[in-house]
Amino acid sequence: MLLLFAAVGFAGAGAALAVARHRFATDYEHDAGMLAVAAMLVLFGGLCTSVGTGFSGIPAFGALVVWVSYAVTAQRIGLFHIRCGRLEEAAIEEHRRP
Repeated sequence: MLLLFAAVGFAGAGAALAVARHRFATDYEHDAGMLAVAAMLVLFGGLCTSVGTGFSGIPAFGALVVWVSYAVTAQRIGLFHIRCGRLEEAAIEEHRRP
């Protein structure tokens, strides 16, 4: 149960980091509020993880959940796009565009 709470906290932290980066990329302003929310959620997730599995679980579990959450959220809000496929086809397609 603690790891479920930790996963929610870490996922929220990844999403908050993506939103803070998006606001910096569009408005060129640091969003201290979102960074504080991310720090609070990482602390909450870290505490839950350390009680459930020990301190080695924080980088093992927390870093993975934060990274996946950040990547999914950043892709959904348009910071970048992750594409799958052959590299050669993508390079040819980019070269053909005017």
